[in-house]
Amino acid sequence: MNIARGIFSGLFSFILVIALVALGIALTINHTILNPDFIIHEIDKLDVHSIIVEQFKSQLPEGVPYVAEIFDEVAAELQPWLEEQTTRVIYAGYTYLEGDEELNIVIPLEQVKSSIKDNLAQAMRESPPPELEGLPQDQIELVIALACAHVDSQVPQQFEINEALLGTDIVTQLQKAREIVAYIKLGYKALIGLSVLLILLIALIQWWRAKSIARFTGIAFTIAGVISLISPLAARSIIFQIIPADIPAELTALLPQLISDVSHPLLIYSIGILAAGIGLIVLSVKLRASD
Repeated sequence: MNIARGIFSGLFSFILVIALVALGIALTINHTILNPDFIIHEIDKLDVHSIIVEQFKSQLPEGVPYVAEIFDEVAAELQPWLEEQTTRVIYAGYTYLEGDEELNIVIPLEQVKSSIKDNLAQAMRESPPPELEGLPQDQIELVIALACAHVDSQVPQQFEINEALLGTDIVTQLQKAREIVAYIKLGYKALIGLSVLLILLIALIQWWRAKSIARFTGIAFTIAGVISLISPLAARSIIFQIIPADIPAELTALLPQLISDVSHPLLIYSIGILAAGIGLIVLSVKLRASD
């Protein structure tokens, strides 16, 4: 009978190890990748906006400092707007991934148009480009009006992100992503329930003897804690091996900090599980065999 208890307790402890490790991964994903607040915080912390602006600036025609100066002014002026719209898009995107409604994100561009026209007009008045030098002010104003009209014709009032814009292939991928998110959310809750159930089964098999329960669950928690503690290191090496070569160097430089932030919840979880496991093992040693 004691052998059978040991075998079943060991089996349930092994399953508990797997459940606890998987729970740590699910918890980390829920608190990082599936958490819009975390994504927004990381974008601000890593100053991703500046990197995006520099990437756009690098696409401007070379040898035209006039255009680059206007771009810098517009980018600085629109920084708060860009941060606000980024937050709106991220929250709307996560709402779409976690819900059943259709994707429909509207980004107003009136402020962008206004900033471009104001800075363009100011630059042309204060420091006209070489081709406008020597012209009367009324003709310069006419050129400014034509340039602003061109901006109005090229920049729409708003930009709408919806399933029609993205196309069938991307929408199909998004649908799969929604299913994956739903499975992760469900799996997270299921793993919590499974872990509690396994602990109760171990306790039941051991006839609620505290020493045996503490020993089997303590070993399971300790092993799960060690595995979870090592996992971020292994994941880091794998990620750096599969990074595409065409990713900008600026983004590549941010990866170590990003990986560290993403793995932080798992690190805290691992330490907690490991500490609980060691504590249970120590408790099992101190308890009397009859307990």
